[in-house]
Amino acid sequence: MNNLKIKKFVVGPIETNVYLVYNEETKKAFLVDCSISVGEYVSFIKENNLDLEFVIITHGHFDHIDGLNDLLKELDVPFYITEKDKHMLKNPMNNGSLIMGGSVVVKKDPVFVLGGEKIKFEDKELEIIETPGHSQGGISVKLGDWLFSGDSLFYHTIGRTDFPYSDTEQLLKNIKEKLLILDDEVQVFPGHGRETTIGEEKTNNPFV
Repeated sequence: MNNLKIKKFVVGPIETNVYLVYNEETKKAFLVDCSISVGEYVSFIKENNLDLEFVIITHGHFDHIDGLNDLLKELDVPFYITEKDKHMLKNPMNNGSLIMGGSVVVKKDPVFVLGGEKIKFEDKELEIIETPGHSQGGISVKLGDWLFSGDSLFYHTIGRTDFPYSDTEQLLKNIKEKLLILDDEVQVFPGHGRETTIGEEKTNNPFV
């Protein structure tokens, strides 16, 4: 997609994917999700002289937000999340960190986004697609033919729905009605595991 590149970092106790999207020429960048071990991507950002503009959080579970405090100390940028997952930012019980023996509380306040909203990045727009079910406020983020699906859609599977605030029926409905309607060629970058495409999931995902 012109000069845009994606750098994937696999970090944290459950191998969360963090995606850094950046323009090689202009050096502008944004981050999708923010798990621990932020030193890895802060170092990459600084070594490559990138200008991080914002962070998008696909949902509020601890493994997608537990690096935010450290990152925002280094780089003072806004971060986006839906208001429905606001309760997960400040409550370790709600975000699941207590189960893992931690206590994740995000100090900075977010900027709230809604489904259908567009976030400008250079001359492009990121489309926010609400895909709740794994969490109440889960989103997917589409940029051209790239889809960052958070923990909604994975390679040949879907997000877990055995958590508080999860809903299997809602998740399946959103995947079918909002994601699988996209072009087959759209590349899917999930919150865990390998990349896939919409066409692959339409054909071979047994859950949908």
